[in-house]
Amino acid sequence: MAAIMTLRIGCIDFPIPPSRYFRKWDLVEIQQTMVRLPGEGTVKRWLRESQPGFEFVVAVSPLVTYGPGSPSFRYQPTPPKSQWRKYAPFAATKEVAEAFAGSEALAKELGAKILLFQTPPDLEPTKPLLRAMQQFFEKTDRRKRRWVWEPKGGWKPDEAAALARDLGLTLCVDPLVVRPPDTDFAYCHLPGPAGFRSRYEEDALLRLRDIYRGYREFYCLFGNIDMNNDATRFLQLVQADRG
Repeated sequence: MAAIMTLRIGCIDFPIPPSRYFRKWDLVEIQQTMVRLPGEGTVKRWLRESQPGFEFVVAVSPLVTYGPGSPSFRYQPTPPKSQWRKYAPFAATKEVAEAFAGSEALAKELGAKILLFQTPPDLEPTKPLLRAMQQFFEKTDRRKRRWVWEPKGGWKPDEAAALARDLGLTLCVDPLVVRPPDTDFAYCHLPGPAGFRSRYEEDALLRLRDIYRGYREFYCLFGNIDMNNDATRFLQLVQADRG
């Protein structure tokens, strides 16, 4: 069993006003970037209100990972349809490079140590996609941050784990469904036991407590409708266990 070094608990975006959130938690994953990058005033307010040591994680723009033709694409403003081919997932184009640069700039401003690359359910592991991903991640400087990949579907767990390992990525999983493959560092999403509108029973949170003990670093991000309360209940179970 690995010795526990770090357990970080937080939520995806802000389920309560940021000013309250910053007083309660020390980790948040910014996923509003999947629709639009936050404005400069918003970013400055977050930095002003957050406490020293607070950690931001930034989700990379879907202009990099989804492609406007995906049914799951929500980014605004949407590129003109005539330009969609220039935004193919991980394409070696100026447009994708600029979208990624915007995400990196936000991560730098927030001091984020982790970037999350989320791919949509309709994106399957075709040879052209695998080649594009390999070229993208090989040519991009990742020395300053850890890169996490969350495939939302279309991949078998063992295929995703193998590709993440080959590309030097951390695989983001729901740990109650698939165990994180790397015992040194785990990055996990808790999306709800039956989707966004569901809540976690105590038995599930107790299982999660047992799982995290096997990892040296364990990041746990709740993203269901009751994420703040479920994260609080999980934290209380962890604190009670530690005495």
